[in-house]
Amino acid sequence: MSAPSIEALASAWARIAEEVEFPAAYEGTASPDAHRASEAIQVQIQEHIVATNDMRLFGLLHLLGQASLRMEQALWPEDYKRMTREVEEALRKAKDPNAKSYTLEEVMQAMQELIDRARDKPR
Repeated sequence: MSAPSIEALASAWARIAEEVEFPAAYEGTASPDAHRASEAIQVQIQEHIVATNDMRLFGLLHLLGQASLRMEQALWPEDYKRMTREVEEALRKAKDPNAKSYTLEEVMQAMQELIDRARDKPR
């Protein structure tokens, strides 16, 4: 990578980090602010990929996702363990030969009902 390319990358990162209020003194230690900013950057990258079909940032998105996951594990270990248990239980239930299967139409109908209920709730 050439020096101008690295300078352009550094400039873009500085702009994005400032925009999402990434901690200026971040040194790699997990913090709620760094986690929130990392997730905000991931959203921007996802929106860019969807809007442009430009997959060049997909690798960066993956790295940020892994970093965010590691921060969650460090910051909120109880929540992470609970979610892991819930996912493992859901997988066990799904593998159960007596588990009920749903058609795509049934799933879509259930999701639409949830959306409709959420929209009707007073805020």
